[in-house]
Amino acid sequence: MNVKTIIFVRHGETQWNKEGRYQGQLDSPLSQLGLIQAERVGRYLSQRPIDAVYSSDLKRAITTAECIAKHHGLTPVVDGRLREMSFGVWEGLTREEVKNTYPELWNARHFDRLTTRIPEGELPSEVVARFQSFLTDFTSKDPHQTIVVVSHGGTLRFVLASLLCMPLERSSCLRQSNTGVSILIFREQNKECPWEVVCLNSTSHLA
Repeated sequence: MNVKTIIFVRHGETQWNKEGRYQGQLDSPLSQLGLIQAERVGRYLSQRPIDAVYSSDLKRAITTAECIAKHHGLTPVVDGRLREMSFGVWEGLTREEVKNTYPELWNARHFDRLTTRIPEGELPSEVVARFQSFLTDFTSKDPHQTIVVVSHGGTLRFVLASLLCMPLERSSCLRQSNTGVSILIFREQNKECPWEVVCLNSTSHLA
């Protein structure tokens, strides 16, 4: 019987989060608050049995993952498939700057974000496909039973929506706070509901 647990964690707050800038696959360091959040989620998860910690290859995720992994004597395994969605030419810009510079594209994406591609960016379906490749490896090949995956807000919303059989256009309904914790159990034998939700976006460790 193949039963495994994934603990999804979004990275801590960054300077660009504070400024409302699109980060995508560019990187902004964790803010002072973000570092505190990362330490707190690390302590929160320190009492759980964790076999491995995986992280996006972006520094904001790696820093957060290191704060979790150190409590278990682990080193984060970095995997580029877990990185944030690419926002292409919008990366580094605030929403107001995007609206002023790319008004037609902003409006088009507002009405159809699933198929409206930002130049040099990714579509949600492409993000889900690369992340699903990682999940398939975990559920079919990885010997570990319980893992932490540190990733990003946009990516996690799309992936969680996909795993829960929600339309991707409703993914924005799934809030993903900085260092929010979502726990899912994979049960291969449950064909109707292979991914079972334990919690979504828990932030009790930040209270």
